[in-house]
Formats: sequence, C-alpha cells, structure tokens
Amino acid sequence: MTEWLLSGHNTQETTGVARPVTVTMTEGGLDAQISWFLGQLAGDTWDFDQTVKPTEVVQGRLYLNINYYARNMGSVVPFDPESVGVPAHLVEESAEVPRERLMRLPMRFRRTYRWAARFYRNVLPKIDRKLSDIYWKLRQDPEDPLPLIWSLFELKFYAQTRDTDRAHIVIALTITTLDGILHQRAPQLLSLFVGHETATSQIGQRIWDLRQTAEECGADVQHMLTDGTVELEAYEALPTAAPLVAGVQAFLHRYGHRGFRYEADFETERLADRPEHVLLAVAGQLQESEPPQVRAEAARQVAKDALQQMNPLQRLIWKRILRWGQQLISWREDSKSSIALRQAAYGLAARHLARHFYPDQPDDVMMFYHLKEFLTFVRSRGGQRVDQSTLNRRRAQFELYRSQPPPPELIYYDPLTQHWRPAMEEEKAQPTAGLARLQGIAASAGRGLAEGIAVVTNDPLDAGRRLLELEGPVVLVTRLTDPAWSSLFRRLSAVVTELGGVISHAAIVARENGLPAVVGIPEATRRIRDGQRVRVDGATGTVELVQ
Repeated sequence: MTEWLLSGHNTQETTGVARPVTVTMTEGGLDAQISWFLGQLAGDTWDFDQTVKPTEVVQGRLYLNINYYARNMGSVVPFDPESVGVPAHLVEESAEVPRERLMRLPMRFRRTYRWAARFYRNVLPKIDRKLSDIYWKLRQDPEDPLPLIWSLFELKFYAQTRDTDRAHIVIALTITTLDGILHQRAPQLLSLFVGHETATSQIGQRIWDLRQTAEECGADVQHMLTDGTVELEAYEALPTAAPLVAGVQAFLHRYGHRGFRYEADFETERLADRPEHVLLAVAGQLQESEPPQVRAEAARQVAKDALQQMNPLQRLIWKRILRWGQQLISWREDSKSSIALRQAAYGLAARHLARHFYPDQPDDVMMFYHLKEFLTFVRSRGGQRVDQSTLNRRRAQFELYRSQPPPPELIYYDPLTQHWRPAMEEEKAQPTAGLARLQGIAASAGRGLAEGIAVVTNDPLDAGRRLLELEGPVVLVTRLTDPAWSSLFRRLSAVVTELGGVISHAAIVARENGLPAVVGIPEATRRIRDGQRVRVDGATGTVELVQ
C-alpha cells in the first residue's frame, strides 16, 4: 500500500488534539457524509478506490486524505487541491469523470441539492432553537439537568442534528467545486464569491452596532473601553453603560456558543465564557470612522468592473454562478454555527453527566468515551459504562499526543505502519530586491497591496488588546482564524495564516471585509517577527518582509 497525502489545513480549523468523543464523532461523521454525498452524485461507485477513506487521525489530529479526493471525488466532480490548502504539484493526477456519469450528474446533483436546501430552510432553524434553549439552560447549572440532557438525545432530534453534517458536506463540497472553477476560469471574480449576511459577517456587524451604542453611552464609557477595561461587571456598575451591557448580553446569547479555537471540540472555550473579548472588539472599533461595508464594497468593485467587461453571455453565466455561490456560502456558515452550537450543548451535557454519574472523577471523564459508547451510555441512562482502565488508558494517550510536537499540516502517511513524514521541506524566505518573500495561497485580493505592522499571535484576546495599542495599518499573522476572530477583521489591513485553503474561515471573512489575505504559509508565525513591517499581496499569495 502506498503512502497517503494528508492535509490538516481545513480540519484543524475546527479540531486540534481532541479527546476521543470529539475525534470519533468528527471522523465518523465526515467519512460517512462525504462518502454518502459522492455516492449520491456518482450513482454507481464501482470505480471508487475502496482502499482509501476521506479522513485519517494522526496523533489525535484529524486530516483530510487527499488521495481519496483525487481518486474518488475527482471521478465525480472537479477537485481543486488549493481549496484544502494543498499545492497542486503535490497531488497525483485526479481521475477523470466518465462521460455517462457526467451526463447524469446534473440530475443527481439537483436531487441532492434540493434535499439540502429544504433542510437549511425548514429544519435547521428549528434545530437551532431547541439546541440554543437547552444550551443556555444547562449553562445555568440546573439542579436536575438530566431531563434536558435526555431530550438532547431523543432519537429523532439527535438524527436531525447529525443531518446538519450531511447538509453541510453537500454545500461545502459544492462550494469547493465552484471555487475550483472560479480559480481556473475567472480568478478576477473571486472577491465576489462571498456570502451575504453570513453568521460570521453578522458577528462583525453586531460589533459595529455595539460600537455605535458605546458612543451613545457617553465619554465615560468610551474612556473605559479605550483604557482597556474589559470586565463586564465594571460596566454593569455604571448606569450610563446600561445600553452597552444589554447589547453585549444580547450578543452573547446569540453568538456565545462560537468557539475561540476548535469549534467542533466538546471541550473548547466559547465566547460566552469570555465576554471581555466582545468589549475589546468594540473598543477596537472606536478607532474606525468608516462603516464596515465601505471597504468591502470598494474591494468588490474591482471584480464587478471585471465582470462588466465580459461579453453578455459570459456575464450572465457568471452572475448566476456567483449568486448561487453566495447563497451556498451563507448556508455553509449557518451550518457551521449550528454544528458549533450542537458541540457546545453536547459538550456541556457530557460534563453534567460526568458530575452526576462519576462524582469522584474529573468532569471531563465522559470525553474519553467513543461516540458509540457515549450514545449507549445515554440511552441506557448510565447503565452501560466503559471500564475505568480503558478510560485511563485513553486519557494517558491523549496527554501524550498533547505533549508531542504536532505533525506538519501536510504529511505523507503510511496507514499500515502509522508512520508519517513531512510532505514539504520548509521553504526559506526568498530575497527579492532587498526583501524576503514568503509564498502562500492567494485567498482574497482585497483592494490591492496592503502594508502594515505584523501582529503575530494565536490568541484573539491578545490580538484585541494589541489592536487597542497600535495606530495605523496592522497585518494579523496567526496560525488560523475562527469566528472568535471575526469581530477583529474590521480593524485589520490584511491577514496571513499558516493553515487554510481558499474557502477557509480567514479567506471567507477577509473577502467579506475587503481585506487581502494569504493563507497556507508554513510556520508563518515563526518566520514573521512580531512588529515587523510586511507587505501582503492577496492576489498572488505573496508576503514580503520589509527590511
């Protein structure tokens, strides 16, 4: 058996070194749903390579198996490796779509897409309402949480929450295909490949609204914000700050389930756990006088001009594709938010169950169940348990993985020996006319070149504090971004990340905000010094270190 090429660029946006319940839930869900979707489109999967699977877990981290995508997805729809952060030269030649399958593909896709569209319109809002209600009630530490927890695991409702994964995969892989087509046929239009009023863009808009509320609260509140006062209790004690406090509380109730890191992990910290992040983001916006839509619209105008220069037929086709893509991206962000809410609710439920059934154990003990074991435990009302020695062994394995240096984001992996090796040697910054240049993946062109001071950090709270202290253009350099960072994008001039492809969180939110973004630069947070002046070209995927 040959080695597999694995990529963690997309999966490690949502999971890091995860405990067994998260790993088994995520791996099993992705494998099942990706295989299901491609099977729906292919009809007959006789030519699929059954020796590969969509994902693989290495040292507790989840990776996408690029061999699976090239061999199986590529035999159904076009596959763009850059969408998952992989340079094209590393990928084996993708399979060709058989002619008969290609002819049947529109009908099969239409049927599958219609199912997903109905789910997003009719089912997902109901799921979110119930999950949100249970989540916030569990956060209040009820005296008897068990009835709430059992309702989370009602067979029909639980099945619907897992259908969110299926709908998400349908839309995400469709977006990946459309992005590949745009990259190949009309890269100048990528700035228009964004959603409207997505879950992430609404976070940024609500922060801007809170900024305006803070201004209306008067000078005392504004001084507290700019001085870095981030304890919500301090504002609660100030009568004039009441509208801001109410706004922050409403914001947290709507978006508090979003994670600071690794949203798919049961264990991750949520925005509701750190309201100071919201106040820091509001404080950062006080420095901005331009409404957020202005910069984004200016960046998109370049792409709109390119669209207008096309002949009428091309323009009509691309307008329809973009309009459709914008809806898909909005749905994708909705399901990502819903999945984060589900993981937050089930993670909190797991802690309550641990306190009830394992009072002498750490309250993360249920996290060391595998998903099937966890479901069996719940449906037996705690009667069927995993033996303690197995849980102890899994905890020790988890701690070992957490202490080990992480594998690179791109690796070759031997599934028989479970050994891995880096897929790429570290590139040295190439000097160019007195500058050193790093090459990544062009994710968002923005309004053109952006130059600023690099803020190198992997902590959104640290980034928020730093942005309060700095004046002038700032370039965020970080390992990855997720929704906790969304509220900071309005203050940035550009974004550079180590992880991600062209449909990663950083790419999508940068486009929404009209920012240049370059993603997928290995070791960017080490190779770029904090405080260094950098120049970012989001159209070519280059970052120059200005000396």
